Amino acid sequence: MSLSLDKTTWKRVTLKEVVRHVTDRVDAETSGLERFLAGEHIPSGSLSITDWGVIGRDPIGPMFYKRFKPGHVLYVSRRTYLRKVAVPQFEGITGEKTFVLETLDENLLLQEFLPFVLSAERFHAYAIAHSRGSVNPYLNWGELAAYEFDLPPLDEQRRLADLLWAVERHRLTVTDSKVSAAAAADAYFSEMLARHAAELVPAPDVIDEMTVGVVVKPTQYYTNDRSAGVPALRGLNVLPGGFDLTDLVYFRPESAADLQKSTLREGDIVVIRTGRPGDAAVVPAEVAGYNCIDLIIVRPGQHVDSKFVELFLNSGYGRAQITRRSAGTAQQHFNVGALKKVQIPALSLDEQRVLVSATTAIQSASDRFADELDSLRVVRSGMLNNVFGGAG
Repeated sequence: MSLSLDKTTWKRVTLKEVVRHVTDRVDAETSGLERFLAGEHIPSGSLSITDWGVIGRDPIGPMFYKRFKPGHVLYVSRRTYLRKVAVPQFEGITGEKTFVLETLDENLLLQEFLPFVLSAERFHAYAIAHSRGSVNPYLNWGELAAYEFDLPPLDEQRRLADLLWAVERHRLTVTDSKVSAAAAADAYFSEMLARHAAELVPAPDVIDEMTVGVVVKPTQYYTNDRSAGVPALRGLNVLPGGFDLTDLVYFRPESAADLQKSTLREGDIVVIRTGRPGDAAVVPAEVAGYNCIDLIIVRPGQHVDSKFVELFLNSGYGRAQITRRSAGTAQQHFNVGALKKVQIPALSLDEQRVLVSATTAIQSASDRFADELDSLRVVRSGMLNNVFGGAG
């Protein structure tokens, strides 16, 4: 989209001329702060933070010592291709590889404009190109500080920031609506299971095979050659009912050929073991052939619909059982032995398919919101490219 920009008065600057790297070091245990942000808490492609760790409850590494405050801009410098930039609305601690940034002078650069400087594809292309390392590439402050961009006058910064933040707020509203629609589908599924009052049977009675993906030293199989390597799913790639394929690792082809046990087939169900135990998704055709790491692979019998098992495991009805059978306090863990003890309603295949059809019809509202989110991403990207230029 066109923003009718006159860039003749814009000034070329480097990041270090207008931005400060905040290095306020504190001790997590004695800081009095409650929350911390690790890389997994900072989303890709969104400035808003909706998840965090709790100090004293959740595991936190020794390199988490950088204090941030509301309004600071956080940039995750590890694996820059993930494009993680966010603005917290609370005070907390983050790790050494996350830069905490603020404007040097509000008369030069508005703090509310800064996150969009770091969200442009032109910046991400620069960050990726200047990252060091192969398996876990990272960007040093020196390279980040040297990034050049054209800075608008203050009144233009304010106008553009208002527009871009309006898109971000609308994205949050649509995201909430998507979550609500998904919750309605889950409530319907759980209620209908309760109404059926079907006999409960142990999972092995209806599932042909339950196994685990690669667990022992999966990094020994890694390759940096994404064009030739075989994608491997990890827990962070599995969502309830779907997949996030933005941060895959790859196995060497010869290694993947030796790991047939953990090679995924269409119709398999993958289940997270650690962190978010029980989150499940049916493997679609485009993911068949991938390998997987530390995930449970479920292969239903001929009288069970894969989508039914996925919906069951992700439902409140199923999660209650999974929670009871998950080990650990700080980091919950769910294994094959525990899954074999889960009791699954013994509905006929026809009954399963009717319930799946009705539930997915309700879920379609959530899918429509997901489509709107995709459209908002396109709008946001177009606006940022218009302001800062594209990847070139």
